[in-house]
Amino acid sequence: MQHTTAIRGLVLALSLAAGAAVAQDAMTSTQVRAALTEGGYTNIHDVEFKDGVWKADVTDANGTKIDVRLDPATGRVYPETAGATSLGESDIRAKLTAEGFTRIEDVKFDDGMWEAEADNAQGQRMDLKLDPEDGRIVSQSRD
Repeated sequence: MQHTTAIRGLVLALSLAAGAAVAQDAMTSTQVRAALTEGGYTNIHDVEFKDGVWKADVTDANGTKIDVRLDPATGRVYPETAGATSLGESDIRAKLTAEGFTRIEDVKFDDGMWEAEADNAQGQRMDLKLDPEDGRIVSQSRD
């Protein structure tokens, strides 16, 4: 009986520690607003966490209303108005293949980020969002 209680306590402690680690990597909506303000954006509204990234409607330095996305781990801002990057579709496909993804489809540059659909190593269909500069996976969620 004591052994079972000890194991349950250990599982609870590990779960709480894992949750704390995840929380440290994730930004809060307050932190998102602060990062956007610091980046020169104003009229920040409709801040929400969706599809593995933070999204918001903002006004940029030119006075244009735009949508932005933020990497929840790094706080990097991806404005929808961002232009083409040095990475192309073939680069994104190669990076995903190297990371074990298969059936890579619908690769496109949209709203400041690369997006794709692919099967992960477990065969699950995933929606992926990738950094336009280095092709790093910013978010992945089940399709």
